[in-house]
Amino acid sequence: MPKAPRAPKTRERVAVLDLGPADGGAIRQRLAGAVLGAGLTVVSGDGVEEALAGEAADKDAVQLAAAITLAQRAFGELDCKAATAAATTAIGIGSARQAAQLAVPELARAWTYVLLCADRASDFDGAVRAATYLRTLGGSGDVPADVWAKYPAIDALLDHDLYPLEITTDAPGAEVWIDFERKGVSPLKTFVASGEHVIAAASGTRRGWAAGKAVKTQTTLAIPLTEQAAANHALAARVAGWSGAVPDPTELGIVFDEVNVRVALIRHGESVEAWGRIGRSEPPRRLGGDDGLGTLTEADRLAALIVDRVQIWNDHAPDPDQPLLVEDPKTRAARRGKADEPTRWWVYGALIGAAAVGLGVMYANDHADNTQRIELHYP
Repeated sequence: MPKAPRAPKTRERVAVLDLGPADGGAIRQRLAGAVLGAGLTVVSGDGVEEALAGEAADKDAVQLAAAITLAQRAFGELDCKAATAAATTAIGIGSARQAAQLAVPELARAWTYVLLCADRASDFDGAVRAATYLRTLGGSGDVPADVWAKYPAIDALLDHDLYPLEITTDAPGAEVWIDFERKGVSPLKTFVASGEHVIAAASGTRRGWAAGKAVKTQTTLAIPLTEQAAANHALAARVAGWSGAVPDPTELGIVFDEVNVRVALIRHGESVEAWGRIGRSEPPRRLGGDDGLGTLTEADRLAALIVDRVQIWNDHAPDPDQPLLVEDPKTRAARRGKADEPTRWWVYGALIGAAAVGLGVMYANDHADNTQRIELHYP
């Protein structure tokens, strides 16, 4: 049996970087389990797990998913009132994301629930409106052919009055869409037919929408834009920019700084690598050289390698991934600014001369007639 890794003295935070391909987060959860099993802590919270996989779940994307899920469940339970209400919420959120040039397949699904519920309730006008918008969005394969046949395409402006309307936003120049078609940028002066409409606007990651009935007395509409970017939007964009490959150490170090970690497990394809650094003064490196590279089945071993390195760093022991500082003569000379040269011949000459003079003085003293000898005695 493989030896269990020793538990670290501190629960070191580990970033799990999942560079794909995407699999719904199953591999990410598997790696997180290996990290937790080794007594370490996985960096998580506020969407950072998704960001480290290059995925940014915007606030309205989460809200849209929740609304669609609620509509689907209610429709399955034959609760068309709840299904239509949830679908209407999804339509508004989705329209704002559409104005931001984002793909929104949820719009067609939401209108499908509205159409089918209106058909069940024999609400002809509501069904015609839903069918019209579904055609604008490209249709829906979930609508039975006999239902489509009941509500053929018609001219939406037929027998409708047109009212002038000026649309403004708190960010001038925002994209403006009316009934799921682009109409221009704010401030926008246009005409809308009497009846129900969905109007959306977007400027970058700020989005908003409004829905209701156009009336002659309302000539202006202000759409507030709300920031919808996820808290870790920039981090997700950086990781996604690596295109599934492990980046250079400098780029990786930026992410380490962003999430405040010293170590990480990095998955790309079927491979997993353990990376780390003692502190911010150095770039990250793969721990243990080739030992820091393995397959998904070796996640536990790689987590144990991280535990070992963290313990070494915390104990201030020599890092096995760093070469020992051994100074050769050439390096030492370069540091001192001069080479260790052989002693010159005149130095030896000076030493010999000094020794000879000293011996001569001692001889003269020993043989002089008037030499006085003094003996020093110490207690």
